[in-house]
Amino acid sequence: RSWKPLDGNGWTGPSRTATVNWGQWQEMERVVLETSGPSRAQRILSALWPRPDCGNFLLDLFHMFMLVAVEQAMIPHNALGVFRVDLLTPWLIVSFVLAPLRKSLPIAVMAGLLQETRSAAPAGLYISAYWSAAIALNYIRHTLSWRHMGPWAVTVICGMTWVVAFETLVIALTQDAGRIGIRYAFEQIFRVGIAAAIGVMFSQTSRLNLPPEEQTG
Repeated sequence: RSWKPLDGNGWTGPSRTATVNWGQWQEMERVVLETSGPSRAQRILSALWPRPDCGNFLLDLFHMFMLVAVEQAMIPHNALGVFRVDLLTPWLIVSFVLAPLRKSLPIAVMAGLLQETRSAAPAGLYISAYWSAAIALNYIRHTLSWRHMGPWAVTVICGMTWVVAFETLVIALTQDAGRIGIRYAFEQIFRVGIAAAIGVMFSQTSRLNLPPEEQTG
């Protein structure tokens, strides 16, 4: 049986008349939708998605560990034998743009420790790279327009290039400098390009969290 509108504030059926405030009707509909199975599943998936600067520091740490685990266990170290896919650094760069410095610096230190424990890099390499990137992005983020995709891509490219420069310096000083050649350069270019695409993807799920005064330069 169908319901027919009685007036702007109520509904009537064939057997009786029921007056329901429209705001209450919308609230009841929202409660029903939120308590349904698909809605709960969507909230769980939304919490698990590694959205940079999600608003909860512990959840940000969980996302960081999750990205490292995925990168370590599910992605080959040299994807297609050409370059290494980096999930953590693009996520960090987007987080540095969104989060305040008091939150960015602890995350930078912990991310640097994670990177150094799973690589042969000297102590302090990634901490220095991430720490300096967090400070630099905190100072320049007010001058760029984050509502567009271009600044995000350029920022991730610059941040990745900064990290690659640190790695290249270490290779040149402590390892075989002969490794730095044309092949190495192309590998790093591919790596930076893939990281830029990943960073832009992360930014699309997070840029609305920016305050209005920081979304435009």
